Amino acid sequence: MTGALDIHRLHAGVAEAGKLLALKGRHDQALAKYREALRLAHGVRAPQIFARHYLHCVLESLERTGAHEQAAVLAGEAASSAAAELGDGTPSDFQRRDRACLLERKGVNELKAGDVTAARESLAAAVSLDEALPLSRSLLAWTARGLGVPAGRLSEAQRVHGYWTVRADTVDKARACESPTGPQAPRIKEPMNG
Repeated sequence: MTGALDIHRLHAGVAEAGKLLALKGRHDQALAKYREALRLAHGVRAPQIFARHYLHCVLESLERTGAHEQAAVLAGEAASSAAAELGDGTPSDFQRRDRACLLERKGVNELKAGDVTAARESLAAAVSLDEALPLSRSLLAWTARGLGVPAGRLSEAQRVHGYWTVRADTVDKARACESPTGPQAPRIKEPMNG
């Protein structure tokens, strides 16, 4: 079992380094780390749960930088892909919850992008899969009454309902590590003579 843990320590550590960057507001650099973690995880055929966690980290950094449309599209594609993978099979509780969380992220980002109708549809779909999503239920209730959801109120609701995965209390600085490829050093070309 130790070998399996060692195999996964690298991509998990690179993702953890990305989270540290995200906590500092350096989301572009965090996104690069998450991409590298995804690549490394794929390379060792890591269980899907790693890729899903890294995807949520990516979605959060996109959301935090205001790329709401991109985050909504990516979350929607991941939710559709998760549904397609099931085919006609009955989803497990984990699979339902996973898809519901992706739809919630899609809805939150649609709401932040100003598309209340699409947000309500995504949030309702999330709640239909998992009723234990208090943020989705709150947002549906607010928008059903025709209430706007000011940024400050939404931000507070996200905090209260534990929406964010990347938080100071969930990141382990000791696990963070750099990619084995590291940042690429620029190559200096030799001047051509004659």
